[in-house]
Amino acid sequence: MKADKKQQTIQAAIELFATQGYENTSIAQICQHAHVSKGLVFHHFKNKEDLLRAVFLRMAEIITEVGECAAPLSDDASAKARFIQLVDQIFLSMADEEQKLFYQLDYQVKCQPTTRLMLKDLLDARYDLMLASFNTILCDVPVANCEIDTPLLIAEIDGIALNYLFADESASDAYPLEAMKERFINKYLLLLNL
Repeated sequence: MKADKKQQTIQAAIELFATQGYENTSIAQICQHAHVSKGLVFHHFKNKEDLLRAVFLRMAEIITEVGECAAPLSDDASAKARFIQLVDQIFLSMADEEQKLFYQLDYQVKCQPTTRLMLKDLLDARYDLMLASFNTILCDVPVANCEIDTPLLIAEIDGIALNYLFADESASDAYPLEAMKERFINKYLLLLNL
């Protein structure tokens, strides 16, 4: 039962931190949203910063679970097939409504010096994982320059995600994410001669 309440608290924190911001969200608001007591929150988390770390760890777990759901490619799959699959998974995660909250929170945290410093180790680890994911593919591409192409890919994906977060949802074709994914893949397949 307590584990369920802990997860409820983390989910409430994700929702409120993403929509209101970390600084603007109180523990009392999280308790009210999660239907738990302050005592229970402080039983599981030392303070609000500890809860934020738990939120980021949970987000990482969910992102990993989504990535593992992708159809596994054989070990001898081409760099092209692995690249397409990785980019496809990233764009699918952007389009997922629950993960959209993660992206919102992620950008808020990165833009605030205080929260960025609190989570520096987790943010660095996630960035290193993304670097490694692309480097593993690009090291098999003769024309690729991993030192430049990998951060360039990540920066462009981050830019697409950021713009997608702020797209006007009231317009029927507010942000053509699927078409952008296809264009993005084709651009890099051409650039990397894949």
